[in-house]
Amino acid sequence: MTEPRTPIDAAARVSRRHLLTALALVLLLGLAAVLSFGPPEFAHAGHVLWKLLPVGITIAAVALGGMSKRVDARALHAVRNDELRRASLQRGLRNGFLAVLALQPVLALGLTGSGAANAIALMAAATATVGTATVLASLLWYDR
Repeated sequence: MTEPRTPIDAAARVSRRHLLTALALVLLLGLAAVLSFGPPEFAHAGHVLWKLLPVGITIAAVALGGMSKRVDARALHAVRNDELRRASLQRGLRNGFLAVLALQPVLALGLTGSGAANAIALMAAATATVGTATVLASLLWYDR
């Protein structure tokens, strides 16, 4: 028999789904950017993905908006301001910062030898994607 859910439990579930959706969208946007700035054979796939992304973003926004309407706004605010959530966010930010710091020398060495035409743009796109994805994934991991 399942326990009845409280408004806080429902808000925590919705917040977690928001974070998962944000992580998926960040990964898709990052993949599109990295492919667009990559070698010419991958650039076409990146451009196609850029054209498909607005549809995915619209679907995600509509689904998340409907989900948020079924949850009490005060409970959702309480979940977001919970001290355990804030501690998880601090740990996630630290992990994202460390991932970005560790990625820089790897990208610099890898792109120097590759002769990529858009090496700086590729490095920026990869750095932003990895940093943001690490923060969101760490927040999801550490969150209750």
